[in-house]
Amino acid sequence: MQNGPESANGSGIDAAVLMERIIQDAYPARRSSEIQPLQWAILRHLVQMPPARCELRWVAQTLKRTRAPVARALATLERRGLLAQTRNPKDTRTKTLSLTERGRDTVRRDPLNEVAGRIDRLPVAEKATFLRVLHSLAQNASIS
Repeated sequence: MQNGPESANGSGIDAAVLMERIIQDAYPARRSSEIQPLQWAILRHLVQMPPARCELRWVAQTLKRTRAPVARALATLERRGLLAQTRNPKDTRTKTLSLTERGRDTVRRDPLNEVAGRIDRLPVAEKATFLRVLHSLAQNASIS
């Protein structure tokens, strides 16, 4: 795989590997004691969604995961003091999730913020093209 502008006409696999590397590099912490990508995705979900969508089933559905790994990640985040789970008064079978103050502070250090900053710093025309292509890829994969 080539790197740099000369590889602009490279293969699809080159582009896919490059995208994978960019995202993997955003998460420098590899130890199990660190926040893992799924846990970051959950924290982002809780920031972006209204309280009615902050339940296990909605988090799992939005992240396109089964409930079991999401439930394990939620338990870890709760043990670390980043989120709280409270019984839903309208349906005591479910729990509403919310970020703690520590969780809100943590989200401000989201590793994807650095990637987003690089995208935001692209020249306007390049950014527009990049976003258009990215949306096209997402639609083709049914993930948008």
